[in-house]
Amino acid sequence: MEPYTLLLFIFVIQIVKQIISAVGKQSIESISWVLYCRVAPKFGHSKLASMSQKSSQLRTVAGERRAVSAQDQYAKWTKLNRQHDKLVAEIEQLQKEVDLDKVKVNTFTGYLIAILTSIPIWFFRVWYRSVVLFYFPPGILPRALEWSIALPFTVTGGVSLTVWMMAAGAVASSLTFLFMFPFEKAVPKPVLAKKSPQQL
Repeated sequence: MEPYTLLLFIFVIQIVKQIISAVGKQSIESISWVLYCRVAPKFGHSKLASMSQKSSQLRTVAGERRAVSAQDQYAKWTKLNRQHDKLVAEIEQLQKEVDLDKVKVNTFTGYLIAILTSIPIWFFRVWYRSVVLFYFPPGILPRALEWSIALPFTVTGGVSLTVWMMAAGAVASSLTFLFMFPFEKAVPKPVLAKKSPQQL
């Protein structure tokens, strides 16, 4: 891989990593689950489809049960009540199974985040540890600085991948902060507490 490709690729990964950090892993997991719930029934996910169907039936039965007087139509009310209890039990069982699916989706989302952010960083850090991304002309920087930006495995005068990762991460963090700052909640102005007569 060419050095300029590494420069760009690492910077993009750092941007993605900062965006994920700003949005929050839990928010991404919630979005993934919502998308899964919308898409899965279209591909024959029986649990979600059955749960949606039974929830609709439960609303219908509950409405009919409310419209029937237990005193005047006891037999009909009892039948509707049994249907209601049966549907509630079935929905609770389906909910437990769906919760297990949610755990699997969240686990998959976590793996996907790691694949997109952490694993490439460590791979490049090991595989391209001695690659010089670019050079500074001799004498431009102090000798100690030239030596430090080449750490840990690059020749003096060159910029190592590790140093570029730190720089790209800092820039990506600053860009993410500048983008997210307008959407942050305003901090209320501090109000001076009134002093009691005893404190005066």
